[in-house]
Amino acid sequence: MSSIFRRRARGMAHIELALILCWMAFLLPVIFSMGRMFYVYAVLKQTAAAAAASLAAVPPGEWSSSVAYSSPMKLRALHLIEQSLLDAKVAPTFPLLEYDFDCNGNLMCGGDRQDTITVTLGVAIPNGYQIMTELGMSSNMAIQTSVTVPYNH
Repeated sequence: MSSIFRRRARGMAHIELALILCWMAFLLPVIFSMGRMFYVYAVLKQTAAAAAASLAAVPPGEWSSSVAYSSPMKLRALHLIEQSLLDAKVAPTFPLLEYDFDCNGNLMCGGDRQDTITVTLGVAIPNGYQIMTELGMSSNMAIQTSVTVPYNH
């Protein structure tokens, strides 16, 4: 009689294992995608803060002569952003799609005295998992962050 119970218990264990493995096959891609998104967001936030701090340390005289995106200070900030993303191994895999330098609500960042400087960065992470697409998530997950710092007069 005990052999029947052992066989039934073994069968129940197999069923339980199959159910758990099905849920794990569903959850693991979701967990990995969320972890990757949080990592990329943290790197973007840290990079934006470093670029904003770099722009906040620019002398006032350089602001008056700089309006275009090709100004030396903005190119330095962009180089800092690209280098930080490369160091964190984010850049080649997820290219920088968006970057903006905003000063006092003006995208040109030049001329008058600056009170605040905002750096906005954005990337798109490819989904990579078929199950995520089947759940209705788009093929790319966009991550955007923005950091505002006061200008150091």
